[in-house]
Amino acid sequence: MAQIQQNPEFTRVDGNRSWFGPALRTLRLPEFHASCAELMQMVEADYEPTLVVGIRTGGLQVAESMVRAASAPLPVLPVTCRRAATGAKARVPLLRTALAALPRPALDLLRRIEHRLFIAPRTHQARPQQVDHAEIGVIAAWLAKQRSQSRILVADDAIDSGATLATVLRLVRTVCPSGTEIRSAVITQTLEQPITAPDYVLFHDTLCRFPWSFDAVA
Repeated sequence: MAQIQQNPEFTRVDGNRSWFGPALRTLRLPEFHASCAELMQMVEADYEPTLVVGIRTGGLQVAESMVRAASAPLPVLPVTCRRAATGAKARVPLLRTALAALPRPALDLLRRIEHRLFIAPRTHQARPQQVDHAEIGVIAAWLAKQRSQSRILVADDAIDSGATLATVLRLVRTVCPSGTEIRSAVITQTLEQPITAPDYVLFHDTLCRFPWSFDAVA
């Protein structure tokens, strides 16, 4: 698994790891794109993908930003794969407005509480994933048109248990011709031993607040 030294100049760290949870980094839009560019640099140090697959929704934004920083043009294709409860926050009325009114220390505490109580304990629990198989079919069609061996990079914003990444990797492998190489990259890995560990990780044991997060701050 490749790693690089983190650049403290462009990423705000909201405290180190404490008894209540991992370090927390706030990535505003410029910092997010800088992080994606750094992750792409890490990948290109020893791998040359011919296709980037982004896991919706955050992973697709990571994939698109990484490609903009790539040394050569690359196609990006999406895959929708999420837990059934992933959209629960979006269904809570005025949640984003309520969070925006809270001070940063309160937001940081709530984020760590969520991770400690609802995410970390479920690392090895099997949870059903909702997958858009039509998008897997689009990837299969793209691969079938290639005249040379393909090298796929699957990108996501963050992994906790690794279940979503494991599901996507398994489904992509089922449609890949023999000899296709697949690797994965994420901005952050929040737990030490996920079910599936990505090949490239920018931040370890770190919670990231992305520009699209419900608790994103100005």
